[in-house]
Amino acid sequence: MTGIVCALLFVGLSYFINRRLSGDSFKVDVYLLIMHAVTLFCLAIFFEPIINRLYYYFVGEKLWQYQVMPVYGRDVSLLSPLLWSAYGMHIYFIEQTYLKHLPRFLRNRKSYALLHGLDAPLIFEVSGNLVFLLLIGKYYAYYLPGDLFHLTSVRVIPLYILCIFFGLLLLHWLEKQKRHWAIPGLIFSSGIGFLYLA
Repeated sequence: MTGIVCALLFVGLSYFINRRLSGDSFKVDVYLLIMHAVTLFCLAIFFEPIINRLYYYFVGEKLWQYQVMPVYGRDVSLLSPLLWSAYGMHIYFIEQTYLKHLPRFLRNRKSYALLHGLDAPLIFEVSGNLVFLLLIGKYYAYYLPGDLFHLTSVRVIPLYILCIFFGLLLLHWLEKQKRHWAIPGLIFSSGIGFLYLA
């Protein structure tokens, strides 16, 4: 239930804030919104175990451990379809605000990846963990480095920037393909299958 509350809260707030900031230029293309949601969900759950294990290999400790419905050695959560999809929708909404308000030279995937690489851990993860702590008394994702009270870590920012950059490249490529609802369906099914195999 807490995952649903978090997802609805984040999507609702992002929609409201970005609609206000974007004004008349704000639009919702349901196909693109869903494509952002399922692609981000799928990429996140495929790469979370890889990134966390590589970090462990080089640094000697993991970056995070999921505390709520964990799978894959606590590297992924079964709530990912809700929460990572919510973040994908947020990306779809906020990029419209970026397009309207950022100077032209910052309207590119590199700048967007940098901005998302900051807002994902510092806003989305911190507020998500705070909601979980408030409602059920435990972290959703407990960050082992204590630099930000275990709510997130500045150490994930460069990793987010890099992963989001490549995710945006994939989304841009998917947006250019002929629209067919089977595409987001297959992406989402792949993610659910990956979670089911855990």
